[in-house]
Amino acid sequence: MKKYIFMALAVLLMGCTDSPVDPQPGPEQDPGTGQEQPNQPSQPSKPDADFESKFVKQIALWDFTGAWCNFCPGGLRNISFVLAANPQFADCVHTMAFHSDAEGEDALALPDGMTDRIMIDMNLVSFGFPSFLLDLKIGGTLSEGSTLSSDLNQIAEDYPVYCGVAVSSSVADGKAAVNAKLFSEFGTTWRMAAFVVENKIKYYQMDGMQRKEDATHNHVVRQIVSSSYRGDRLGQVAADAEVSKEYVFDIDPAWNLDNTYIYVLSIDTDGVVNNMNYCLLDGGESDYILKQ
Repeated sequence: MKKYIFMALAVLLMGCTDSPVDPQPGPEQDPGTGQEQPNQPSQPSKPDADFESKFVKQIALWDFTGAWCNFCPGGLRNISFVLAANPQFADCVHTMAFHSDAEGEDALALPDGMTDRIMIDMNLVSFGFPSFLLDLKIGGTLSEGSTLSSDLNQIAEDYPVYCGVAVSSSVADGKAAVNAKLFSEFGTTWRMAAFVVENKIKYYQMDGMQRKEDATHNHVVRQIVSSSYRGDRLGQVAADAEVSKEYVFDIDPAWNLDNTYIYVLSIDTDGVVNNMNYCLLDGGESDYILKQ
């Protein structure tokens, strides 16, 4: 109930909007001292409009949902309908389901109300559940009147890719070791975010007035591995250069490693996801996705 009241207050404070207001990334902090770093000299942060990348753009589709949410299965069906009607996105849109226990029981929810905090941070609370967020940039409702189809096309057209992401992962002695790489085609500053995502979880789900006790939940975000959902700072990366980051963390025994993946997102200077990749957490590897 406290979370519900908190979210209701957030709606009153923010007002209703047609799309999320883009929170601008704050000043960078030194990872050692936590002190804000001075702004770097002004320089172009993106390539020209006619730049042609060698990488295939992958899009992160965040689905805000809950097992208690009567309308959320309809939101998932809406996603499936939009992707089926737009086959150009069939292999490049990757759903990540962020569960919330704000208004009901949900053992799949991220701890400490993280899903609700993301929704508040990204001005999505007025859309309620289910709602979506594309590449940390454009969001909206997944209920009737959803703009998901047009928003996907806008992301593809207005936010071209200029980096690639590769990832490999292994599990031993109860720990995962992830190696994530980013190849920048343009000299700029990057961040990297990593998430554990699990498929084929059996758990209850409300669907309209019906409670399905053994529903299958896919693409469930189980853990934010990076220090924030906005990612960890990689710093300035030169044009045509590669940078890598290692993540080592404990395995939750509740995860079924046969169905558990690591998703890695590259985030640009505007806080927008530029590209992503994923692989199995236990023994997976996915190289840069290049155009044919």
